[in-house]
Amino acid sequence: MVLRTCVLLAVLAVPLGAHETGFPEKTLKGVFPEATGFAARKKTFTAEQIKRIETASGSKLQKNDNPLTFYVALGKTQDGSGMLGTVVLVDTHGPKGVLDLAVGFKRDGTVHLVLVVENKDDPGLSADSFLKQFKGKSAQSPFAVGKDIRFGGDAKSADAVSSAVRRAMHLLAAAQGK
Repeated sequence: MVLRTCVLLAVLAVPLGAHETGFPEKTLKGVFPEATGFAARKKTFTAEQIKRIETASGSKLQKNDNPLTFYVALGKTQDGSGMLGTVVLVDTHGPKGVLDLAVGFKRDGTVHLVLVVENKDDPGLSADSFLKQFKGKSAQSPFAVGKDIRFGGDAKSADAVSSAVRRAMHLLAAAQGK
């Protein structure tokens, strides 16, 4: 059944925010390597939802955020649900260029992993030492660069990533009706 789902999703795939076309399996596997498949979901937000997301996240939606395509990672779980987590692809603009991120979330909504898919800004933004700081963060967590998130490079570049992770979190919550 999972194989059929994957084949079907490859046919239904649409261009994505992370500058990929087609089904982004390689990117998704980078976030959840243990996944046996991914189910695409799509959500179009109303003007009211967009306003709430922007207010809660502190950043404006990008053109690829609405409609939002997100991916449920499927695989073996201890509770038998078969859902490992969810991946949201988001773009952002740092002072030196575009950044494309894949943000993985655990089922409880906390950050599982942040993967930089494309980085036209500071190379340090792709470093594990920087990205690991987001792991475990929730919508209630502080994201202040220089205080909660440390980065040795341009703080505005780090702010762009921090803001995109927070936006991805609120996009997913809104898509899931939370």
